[in-house]
Amino acid sequence: MKAFFKTYGCRVNQYETEALREKLTKSRFAEVSEDFASADLCVINTCTVTEEADQDALRLARKINRRNPAAKLIVTGCLAERDPAAIQNAAPGALVIGNKDKKNIPALIGCTSAPDLSSITGFWGHSRAFVKIQDGCDMGCSFCIIPSIRPNLSARPFEEISSEIQGLIKNRCPEIVLCGIRLGRYLSTDLASRRIDFVGLLERLLEIPGDFRIRLSSLEITDVTDRFIALLSRADGKIAPSLHLPLQSGSDKTLKEMGRWYTAGFYRRRLEALREKVPNCAVFSDVMAGFPGESDADFEESLRFIGEMKFSGLHPFRYSSRPGTAAEKRADHLPEKIILSRAESLRALDRQLRTDFASHAVGSVSRIVVEGRPGKPEGLCENFLSVSLDRYPGPGFAWVRIHSSKDLNAFAEVLPQRARENFPIVR
Repeated sequence: MKAFFKTYGCRVNQYETEALREKLTKSRFAEVSEDFASADLCVINTCTVTEEADQDALRLARKINRRNPAAKLIVTGCLAERDPAAIQNAAPGALVIGNKDKKNIPALIGCTSAPDLSSITGFWGHSRAFVKIQDGCDMGCSFCIIPSIRPNLSARPFEEISSEIQGLIKNRCPEIVLCGIRLGRYLSTDLASRRIDFVGLLERLLEIPGDFRIRLSSLEITDVTDRFIALLSRADGKIAPSLHLPLQSGSDKTLKEMGRWYTAGFYRRRLEALREKVPNCAVFSDVMAGFPGESDADFEESLRFIGEMKFSGLHPFRYSSRPGTAAEKRADHLPEKIILSRAESLRALDRQLRTDFASHAVGSVSRIVVEGRPGKPEGLCENFLSVSLDRYPGPGFAWVRIHSSKDLNAFAEVLPQRARENFPIVR
């Protein structure tokens, strides 16, 4: 059987797709297909954070239903949890499975021989591997639907995470990306019933032998505690000095109405504390355009604050009304043309920030994870800067000198091991 997989949304979704893919392929029940039109099984793992994410998934479901009606179509993930009827309308023959039952998909399609895997051993088509350590969010931001879809906080046992990472390292995966819905809320116990929080987990993972590095997916600014900063400052590159810290808005009024639990001033103070101890840390952020009630003055205040924070890049996105959220019920939604204009302003700022980020790296040396392929070699620096390489050095880590940049893009030459000593290292 040929199986096609498509994932929308967060790294947790991508991890869960990979776990399913491994179960089906390791049992020899299926082989991976890149083409849904010739596949016998098509799996869409959906996101529902925005209306655009919904429509992307529904569009693909309709396309598969129309062009490959003989395939068994499974639609799972957060949209399947929130609005199964919309999926059934788009693709009447689809099997719709919510998040809670993802693990049962092999059995539901007759793959009774699927191994009972609690871990992955690689990541299809990627040099780096995402490892899910936590699930659920209970914060209740007024614009966000996720707490109603993944409401229960849960954490994987340390021993399970450690075993999975050791297996990935053994299989020559150089970079492990820890992910969760609220990553910093990780809380579990070990076999001796000792409490392990997020920083405690990182401390233990750093003790794993082998040549690898850990990268963190999105963290809230309130998770950037003094204890976390101290650990990052002494990790010596073992934890990539690059953080994604959602801001959403630089206006205190808007933050309050969003239901965010910090002020712009608090965000600034934590970022200053981070940069004092880890001055080479790259910081990226999410910023929303067009939240209901956001005035011109609020937006300008947010733009000024973003500029002052000197981010390495942004993930700007438009406000998307989600049914059942507090923001959706407000009467002061903004006209679409204002939302689009503000989103474009944020995208322009993002382009400038990323151009500066690439430019400032010129002349430095970085240890990259090799990505791409021999015909198009690429790499990812410690600070999350993507670089095009002059040659393909093979999989794993490599040292490179960044010799030039153009717009958002950086270009590097692969160095012999000893050559890096002649250049400043930027982590």
